[in-house]
Amino acid sequence: MEKLKQKREVVGFDEAKKIGVLYDATDSSNFEIMKAYVKNIRSQQKEILALGYVDKKELPSNQYAQYGLDFFTRKHLDWKMIPHHIIVQNFIAEKFDILINLNNNSCFPLRYIAALSQARFRVGRFDRRNLMCYEMMIDTKGETGMKTIIEEMEGYLRKIKST
Repeated sequence: MEKLKQKREVVGFDEAKKIGVLYDATDSSNFEIMKAYVKNIRSQQKEILALGYVDKKELPSNQYAQYGLDFFTRKHLDWKMIPHHIIVQNFIAEKFDILINLNNNSCFPLRYIAALSQARFRVGRFDRRNLMCYEMMIDTKGETGMKTIIEEMEGYLRKIKST
């Protein structure tokens, strides 16, 4: 990762046109929250793509890929926990203005994707071990509810005014 030389810059939420979101979709309630968030962001004339990791071999029947909502599962990981799936590779290569990782940094595959992302500005939850993964980290003070974390991260991103 240290060998990757990518141009990064600070991008405010209002200036962003294309947003990527990483989240743990193992709990189906997170999927429902993300569907509503994707709809909300689209209503603001922004492009959004959410990639969820389901920590199971197969995708549950109530979760399915939709426009802007993709998934990968445990069966797409190699023995080092590195995801190998065309959806993941496309997500990494996407030139997002902002990438938001909502996971609490306990999921290595999502951290891996965030670290390699071609996004201009990467945002994640605070963890000293991940200084190279993000340009901005937010201390959520142990908060685990995805809806609250989305609101908190978006609130900070809306305060950023790029010049």
